[in-house]
Amino acid sequence: MFTPTRLAYAVRPNAPMSVVAAAVALAAMFAATPFLIPEIAGRYGVSEGSAGLISVAQVAMFALFSFALPKFTVPSGVLLRTAAALFLAVNLASAFMSVFWVLIGLRLVAGAAAGTITWIVWAEAMGDRRSMASISATGPMTAFLGSPILALVAGHGDRWVYGLLTVIAIPAVVVKVGNVRVPERTGRVSKSRSNRVLLFALFLLAMAGSSLFIFTATAAVSLLSMTTTAVSFGYSLNAAAGLLGARLATRHRRPGWWLASTGPAAVICIMGGSPVWYFFGMAWWGFAFWMGVPGVLQMLSDRSLDPAERAGDAQAFMAMGRSFGPLVGAGFADAGAYASLAVAAGVGLAVSGATVIGVQEGRHRLPPTPL
Repeated sequence: MFTPTRLAYAVRPNAPMSVVAAAVALAAMFAATPFLIPEIAGRYGVSEGSAGLISVAQVAMFALFSFALPKFTVPSGVLLRTAAALFLAVNLASAFMSVFWVLIGLRLVAGAAAGTITWIVWAEAMGDRRSMASISATGPMTAFLGSPILALVAGHGDRWVYGLLTVIAIPAVVVKVGNVRVPERTGRVSKSRSNRVLLFALFLLAMAGSSLFIFTATAAVSLLSMTTTAVSFGYSLNAAAGLLGARLATRHRRPGWWLASTGPAAVICIMGGSPVWYFFGMAWWGFAFWMGVPGVLQMLSDRSLDPAERAGDAQAFMAMGRSFGPLVGAGFADAGAYASLAVAAGVGLAVSGATVIGVQEGRHRLPPTPL
């Protein structure tokens, strides 16, 4: 679910195989993070909150590169293959690393490569304006199929996970890369104030959700006495429900209500008191998240000069949220206060949804801001 949104929307069914392969490799990396945290904490002798810095490093550089690169260069097949090769090499190096802070440095580089790849994937997708529902399968599908496998491999240690991520990245390097579409740059941005509020709502949604999401596996094992394998099925349910939500997202016009409902779902995951509620909360969280996010992106598009004007900004704001989220959650995780973390995350998710509701109601009552 917290695979970067741009990645989930960027790969359509008839995209070049090199683009699909790169997207799958990145989705696998983000899906692996919750299962890596306890293994890294154990092997390097650091707290689980500190181990969460791998997520901070990856997503921070992802946000920086996906936001900054379009201002300095244009996407190309050569750049895609170079970034994919760097991504593969960094994952391989991470498998052999034994110094924690050097590992964090390697994950910074992995995030930079991921941001570069995802930007190019997005540029390719910009050439085809199909519905969001038909192009949002890659991230959730990879998480759905990969979570049980990643959890099983993680049982043998983080080195094995990084080894698997290296193998998954091979097709992105060896598959022939064709021409990549280059989107037109207008340099113009609408003056819509409500769009700025929506960007804040997406930031809060990502920050609140990721503060809990990457520690959910650890919390479920600690509080609910679940096995890592059982926890992984919760992530698969989350992804499968997210895929269903993405397919149904265009059939309603109230995204804020769906996003607000992710708050109680996140709380239930941890504080429900049984694995049944954990599975239910994870499933609803994924379903409601993907039922809501496409609608928010459409709301951004409705008040933009160009349909894709705010797409990059939306991704950047959500990426920043995913960078700050693990930092917020780390303090709770180190103290073992997973219930408090769940409540804090739930409130943040609910407020994000309420903000979207407020913007939508305000647009119905007031004339649009001049573009």
